[in-house]
Amino acid sequence: MGVSLTTAQKQIKVEEYDLKAKFLYAFINYINWDSITDKNKIKVGILGESPITGPLLNINKSKNIEIREYKFLSDVEHCNIVFVPYDCTYGLKTILSKFANKPVLIVTENNGYAKKGAHINFIIIQNKLKFEVNLKALKETNLKVSSVLLQHSILIR
Repeated sequence: MGVSLTTAQKQIKVEEYDLKAKFLYAFINYINWDSITDKNKIKVGILGESPITGPLLNINKSKNIEIREYKFLSDVEHCNIVFVPYDCTYGLKTILSKFANKPVLIVTENNGYAKKGAHINFIIIQNKLKFEVNLKALKETNLKVSSVLLQHSILIR
């Protein structure tokens, strides 16, 4: 008896979001927020419901991290990272304007979003998860990014 296509597709999605969660967690080690010390909690906001929430909550964390889903953009306050799922009902311009010139890392998963101003954008290339980094957009946040992270990314200038 074979595996149905939808079961196989669901398994691929689960694996994809497990990887995205691991990447997102790793980004914390390569981004410097001036306002965060080791004692501060890093706050990750997820706009809407996303399959990334479960894997993020299940990561064995060595850092103090709070993960929360937000139904409304207006409710998102004091986050260090905002994850924007592919099916988010808010437009990227609206999200970016809310956090303009603030030390908030905007991470997305829609093709073309890094070029439109997202700081980090997940993409799939040849069935492999990669991420783009928009250097210009990041510079406006005053977040400092490690060269190690940049070496593993696709740079958008």
